[in-house]
Amino acid sequence: MKRLLVRRGAAGLALGALAATGLASIPTAAHAAVAYATVGGSAYSGSDYYDDNTDTWVDCDESGVLDADETAPWSDNGVPVSRGYSMAGTYTDPANTVDKVNVSASGSATVSSTPFTGGGTPTTITGTAQATAAAISQGATTRCDTYVSSQSGAQGELVLTQPVWVTLTVSGNGNGGGFIQLGGSDGGAYVGVGKRGTASASALLSPGEVNFSFNASVGASAEGTAEGTSSYSGTFKIELQPVGSASAISGKGKAYTQFGARDCATGNVTAAITKKAKKKAKQIVVSVNGKKAVKLKGKKLKKRALVLPAAPSSAAEVTAKITLKNGKKVTVTRSYLACS
Repeated sequence: MKRLLVRRGAAGLALGALAATGLASIPTAAHAAVAYATVGGSAYSGSDYYDDNTDTWVDCDESGVLDADETAPWSDNGVPVSRGYSMAGTYTDPANTVDKVNVSASGSATVSSTPFTGGGTPTTITGTAQATAAAISQGATTRCDTYVSSQSGAQGELVLTQPVWVTLTVSGNGNGGGFIQLGGSDGGAYVGVGKRGTASASALLSPGEVNFSFNASVGASAEGTAEGTSSYSGTFKIELQPVGSASAISGKGKAYTQFGARDCATGNVTAAITKKAKKKAKQIVVSVNGKKAVKLKGKKLKKRALVLPAAPSSAAEVTAKITLKNGKKVTVTRSYLACS
């Protein structure tokens, strides 16, 4: 068992290398800002046992295809790119040729990305990944201690020219695992899920090089009377947004009050009272994160521009509650990411 454990440990090292540098250093098209981007997957297997009679480790004989590695480059041009892989073979006990274990693995991944500008505009990278693995003994028992690993996903490198907020979301199903990780010189974010579920995390990234990857992986083994199959599928999303980014405006009151951009030097949010509000509104109350900031009534409704203070280090939600002259009440809301 000792030698097989070494092989299993190598899988963790391989995942680490995959996350840090990608499966291969293949640059994207010249216009693309996403670098070293690859999609695909790999599978490997191994089989041996400890012979008490000879006090030695014995490798089980190999036949067929017992590993696989397939990758393809992709770009941030919005076009989905997919790549799959598969392998199948047999391990045989050299001291007992009737003792055989069939192994197989397969998988695929797809990735696409909106154009990346270095962090000045929102960017979304989405993907899916599937992986399967099986180790089945041809007899009732086997002396060959066999393990199969299968993993698929995508990875790449971004060069941020300004601070951005990143949100990672992963959803998976099966008896394996899935994760997204993204990191630079000063930190990053990681999200993982097990058999079933959805998880997300956010982090603020500084300018510089950022490596990212998403991955779905499974394993299967056969030893003695034990054997098994496994499969896993996952969906992945990486969202990059500039600091201070604003959400879409919601509410029926946007005809009376409009919220503009956030100034990340001060954290303040701009607002404007429309001409329609001057004619039809009786009162407008504007709040920031639930606290009243401005109340306009009567002649004060003639004021057209407002500056709403908000701490740069915090997210901000601004809301205007408008009471119309006919007694009807409407609201308008907009949210902003933190600036630091």
